[in-house]
Amino acid sequence: MHAPTVPLSLLLSLPLAAAPQTPTPTPTVEWQRTLDDALAVQQATGLPLLIAVNMDGETFNDQFAGKVYRDPKFVETTRGYVCVVASPDRHNPADHDAAGNRIECPRFPGCTCGEHIAIEPELFRRWFQGTRNAPRHVGVDPAGKVLFDRFLDASMQTAIDAIGKHRGRPPADSAPPTALEALFARRDAASRRALERRYRNGDAAARKVLLAAAANATNEPTDLLRMALHDTDDAVFARAALALAKVGTKDQRAVLEDALARVGDPTASAALVARLAELGRDDPAAARIAAHHAPRQPLPVPLPWSGPWRAPAFTPGDRASIEAELDRGEARMRTAPDDEAARLQLAIAQAAFAGVLIAEGGRNIGLWFTDSYGNAERLRSPALQHEAQALIAYTAYMLGSDAAAARARQQAQSAGTGAREPDAWLAARLLELELLAAVQAAQAGGADLAQRVFGAELDRTIALLDLLDQRGAGEVDPMLAGIGLLEQAGLRRDARQRLGRLAAAHPTSQAAHDRWRARLLADVGADAMRREYAQFADAAGRPAIAQWFAGYAALVAAEQGMRDQRHDTALAAYDEAVDRLGRSAAADEAVADSAHHFMVLALAGRAHLRAAAGAAAAAVDDLLLAAKLRPESLDETDGLLRKPRAIAGRIARDLAANGQADLAAKLQAIAP
Repeated sequence: MHAPTVPLSLLLSLPLAAAPQTPTPTPTVEWQRTLDDALAVQQATGLPLLIAVNMDGETFNDQFAGKVYRDPKFVETTRGYVCVVASPDRHNPADHDAAGNRIECPRFPGCTCGEHIAIEPELFRRWFQGTRNAPRHVGVDPAGKVLFDRFLDASMQTAIDAIGKHRGRPPADSAPPTALEALFARRDAASRRALERRYRNGDAAARKVLLAAAANATNEPTDLLRMALHDTDDAVFARAALALAKVGTKDQRAVLEDALARVGDPTASAALVARLAELGRDDPAAARIAAHHAPRQPLPVPLPWSGPWRAPAFTPGDRASIEAELDRGEARMRTAPDDEAARLQLAIAQAAFAGVLIAEGGRNIGLWFTDSYGNAERLRSPALQHEAQALIAYTAYMLGSDAAAARARQQAQSAGTGAREPDAWLAARLLELELLAAVQAAQAGGADLAQRVFGAELDRTIALLDLLDQRGAGEVDPMLAGIGLLEQAGLRRDARQRLGRLAAAHPTSQAAHDRWRARLLADVGADAMRREYAQFADAAGRPAIAQWFAGYAALVAAEQGMRDQRHDTALAAYDEAVDRLGRSAAADEAVADSAHHFMVLALAGRAHLRAAAGAAAAAVDDLLLAAKLRPESLDETDGLLRKPRAIAGRIARDLAANGQADLAAKLQAIAP
């Protein structure tokens, strides 16, 4: 993990020649992370509990948060309390960065925004007597007696005086212990920070020792384990998963699910599922996830659809090949109108051609499906009925007749073992209809999908996905629908792997890549997403398209690195984005304009980082190249809502202010 050099808010306006400054530490109140933690610390120390309630946008609230809680004298007074803070307002968009590190609230350092938001309902239930007021300060002694409850005072000093009057005597030595066993038994925020610091500063071996001890923790070390569950070392991650499987509680259900989404080690996976099943005795959501991860028996796809398929008479998706088959079929119908096998082939080609027109945005699509439907309906041969009904089902579905499609689909499934091998293109379309029907059945009923345990329809979906996947036959939209049910069921690892295979099978599909990239980001993070896309690009058969998608993924990863203030990681990702998008543009003129657009965004992002690091000349070169590649993209926003032209203007102003007028002049044509 890389520590940020400067905060992002400062980096956005940092002059080029400025050196990072080490701020003087400001004393802060020692806010405990949860009410359970605070009560445990109170029991151990005998100190009174101090509850602070705050909200944004009101004078006394803002003065308490911005001045009083940072005043050294007041902070020293609070050392005689166990302190918690409740505030409904979020000050950071996230509580953890991409590496699992805590992002502390800037208004209440020591806790995250999620923590000061989550603690309020239980405080309200116990001590607020049915009213919500802020600012408010409540003191509670270890026996549960309310010592003071100050709110709606005319002066802030009234509460400050009450806090000073009732403070306890802090322990002479409040420093966290050094022994791991003792640290993993304590719930105070300082001890939690000590554990997390040991993890960050340790190598892989030290981290494994720490995680082995965490497996016997009694203090629910969620934040420590969350960091370890984002570790790029698979062995460290597996150790963290095993520890979580031993100590995870229902409050860590989401963390357990996240671990299960990444884990590849069968032992760790089984342990996580077992823990969820145990928690599921009192937690229906945990029971649901455990049930979905239990060994499953996919429902078999009936013959002949699960048996061998005969090769189609045309190349699927290829207009010229399908048109040639249409010509052959129409000629055969003129000479032998009673040849039902030939009529079936013509009808299949007509439906396939309608699919080509859909992809091309052509016209008269419905007419082609109607002709195919009509030819299929004319077939009477028992030997062809399974294919005829499959084609009727598909064309009726495409024409919007769901009832007719459902009837024909059921008839097509009843052919049994004696039917001939179905056409491969047609078989795939029928199985896609079955897949959509299975998903629809699983989602029917109106109940909350997040609470539903999927049974036979999930098994059916998995069987159909498996068969289509094995044959390399599934189209993107139906496959995404089936994979979406897996995601709803919590089978995120399975879904992610299937999305990767789908993107490889359909390398130009924006929809497949969007879903795969999003799944990778959510489950394994931006850095792992970059690695996955690098492997995809190296193995793909269409290098220009593959490099485009890998370059775009690197750009997304760079922007995530900026959000997480991991600027060295962001810079490496920008480098990769520029390189891959440049190779894509050079290899295929058809994608060059799009590649150049995203190159401009990547170059501007890289220039921003280079300028902040003092590499002004390199930053200017990036911006000049961006303007040359695609000038109109200078006024487009990137994923961080920045425009390259605005970045150029900021850099030019900083250059001029730092006596580098010659470099600033080079940006004159593109700076606002």
